[in-house]
This record gives sequence, C-alpha cells and structure tokens, in this order.
Amino acid sequence: MFFKRKNWLSGYITIEIKGEYPERFFDLCAKFNIASWDIEKKNETIAIGKIKLADLPKLRVVKRKTIHKVYFKGRNGLPFFLHHLTYQKPLLIGFFIAIAVIFFMSNIVWRIDVSGLDEEIETKVIHQLEDYGLEEGSFQWNIASPATIQKQLLTDVPELLWIGVKRNGSAFHLEGVEKTIVEKEEEEEAGHLVATKEGVIEDLFVSRGQPLVSANDVVYQGDILVSGYLKESEEDDDERKPVAAEGEVIAKVWYKSEVTVPLDNQYLVLTGEMEQKHYLHISKYLIPIWNFEKPEYKHHQVDVEEKNFYFLKWKLPISYVKQSIYDAELKEEKVSKEKAKNIALEQGKRELMREIPHDAEITDEKVLHESVESGKVKLTLYYTVLENIAKKQPITQGD
Repeated sequence: MFFKRKNWLSGYITIEIKGEYPERFFDLCAKFNIASWDIEKKNETIAIGKIKLADLPKLRVVKRKTIHKVYFKGRNGLPFFLHHLTYQKPLLIGFFIAIAVIFFMSNIVWRIDVSGLDEEIETKVIHQLEDYGLEEGSFQWNIASPATIQKQLLTDVPELLWIGVKRNGSAFHLEGVEKTIVEKEEEEEAGHLVATKEGVIEDLFVSRGQPLVSANDVVYQGDILVSGYLKESEEDDDERKPVAAEGEVIAKVWYKSEVTVPLDNQYLVLTGEMEQKHYLHISKYLIPIWNFEKPEYKHHQVDVEEKNFYFLKWKLPISYVKQSIYDAELKEEKVSKEKAKNIALEQGKRELMREIPHDAEITDEKVLHESVESGKVKLTLYYTVLENIAKKQPITQGD
C-alpha cells in the first residue's frame, strides 16, 4: 500500500514493449537501476509494465540499446493530475475561490453563547465583549486570546466570580458564575479560637466564648485562645455549653527577613525604535513572510503575538505570528551604599506586606545586621507586627 501511494505521489508510467522476447527489455531495465512492477506478458511479442516518472531519462538510454519498440499506454500520479488541472483553469480558479471564501468565513465570529448568568449580568458581559471588539461578524484576528478576555471580564464586571471563555471554530462559548452573598447560618458549628502562630497577646475582642488568655501572655501555634465552652452557671463547673467562639486576638508577632541589593544596577530602557517581523508557524517551523532582515539592535526586547487559522470548526496546524522587536539601551547605575540600604528596606517591607494579613500593622523595624559582600548590600531585618492570630477550630470529642 505504501509502495503504491509513494509511486502515485511521484508519478508513474505504463509502458508497452513490442518485439521478440519483450520480457528481456525489463531485465535490461533492472541492470540500469530502473524499477519496474506489474509486468504482464500479453503474447510472444508484447509485454506491459510500469516504471517511475523519474526513470524516464534512463529508459531512453535502454531503448537505444535494444531493437524493441516502446509505447506509452498510461500516465498516473500526482504530477500528471496537476498538469491536467492546468488545462481546467475555470475549475481550478473556482476551487481556490471556494476554499478562500470558506477559509475567510471560518475566521469570522458567527455566534457568541453566554450561559450560567442572569439576564442583567449577561447583557453587561455582552456589552463588555463589544467594547473588546468581540461581537458577531467580527474578524477573529482582531480579537484578543480567550485567556486575555477572561481576565478583562473578571476585572470589568465585578458581579462575576468566575467566567470561562472558549473558542470553538467560529463560535465563542462563555460560561460564568455570579458572586453570591452567602447568608450567615443561624447555627454555626461550635468551636474554639486557636493561635495560628507564636506571639505575645496585645489585646482581645471576644464577642462569644470564654477567653483563656490575657494581655502579655505568650502563646504558641495551636494554643486555645478563646474556648468554645460556656459555663451554664457560676456554681456548676461541669455544665458547659458548646458555642461557636467569635472574636479577635491581637498579638505581637516577629518576622525576620534577609534582603540583598546590588551596588551596580543594570536595566534596559526602550529607545522607541521598533521593527516587526511576520511569520507563518507551521508545525515546529517559523517561515518568514515579511521583513527578512535581522534588526541591528545591540539590546532588544521581543513581543510575540500569535493568531490561529480555522477552516470550518477545525483549527488548522498553521498560524500567523507577529514579532515586535523593540530597540533598547543597557543602562548602568552606580548605587550608593545608603541608597541601596533604603531600597533594601523598602523591598523587605513590600515582601513582608505580601506575607502578613492585609489588616495587620507593622509597628517596629530593626536592622539586625548590615554588610557589603561581592558588590551587594545585605541587610538582616527584624519586624514587629500587630495582627489577629485567632482562627476557628471545631470542637472535637475529648476537648
């Protein structure tokens, strides 16, 4: 099967040999490395067989060495098919026009489906999509990727908790989840408030439960701060009612951080010059189609944008790639020790703010150690933070 398919792609010829002992002609072909197959002897003076189109020049050499007559009886394969099409120009032109029209129509947005949202929010989402350039009849090349659209919608439509954007051929499918206000249950699960980390108690605000700690107490992770058991009466210590403890326990917590800042700072600054290169991305290969010259930029930054092609609902294994190359200059800045120290202090505080709760307060900052090593300023920082260290923990059997 593979042999026939390969020969069809390269083309083959059916030849008829006339003369005495016609099979000897094919034997001579083999000596000249001419492959032949499907050889059939019709009678004593006629035989037919098939040879590759590429072996036709060799066949002429063999013909000169024999008295046999050679007749061409058939031409088969892709080369002959394509040659035949050149005589069918109206059909060929119509075929390519039809393919081009289908290809063009396949890359237009024909349908946008939104599900999972109520009518008001769905209308708001559709209006936002129109602002992004995504609407029925728009060309898909001018539309951002589904991931980008998803991020934009979550930012611009605050009522959305989540939304998925999927492109399927010429249609876009969006499925969203609205934000809902969860009403507080009347009966919360009984539990304690326990410490999430080590610290020294600064203050307590307990609305329900029995406090087990007070100001200036040292607590460790897992310690019970507010008990979920309430005494029924002062006289009876054994009667305890389980409740869901609520409140805040503010404690001093300490953090240690090490920050390093180089004294020689290098960074790229864009000059404003830019060149664009255009490619076709086929499989693993990038084929340039416009601007073949390599820009003479000593330093540069590259931005790549890729757009897929569709034929009907299928994504083709070919895409268009636009590469924007921005010229940049390498800047070097000598940073003083004092400035590097200030940068390190700001950097350390930013890193700490990402680690602690948003409502926590940094009350003190100390530099425990400062050194200069290998052209870098290294600081060891110590922070004091006031934060709520209480979290709920269900009451288990045995508490």
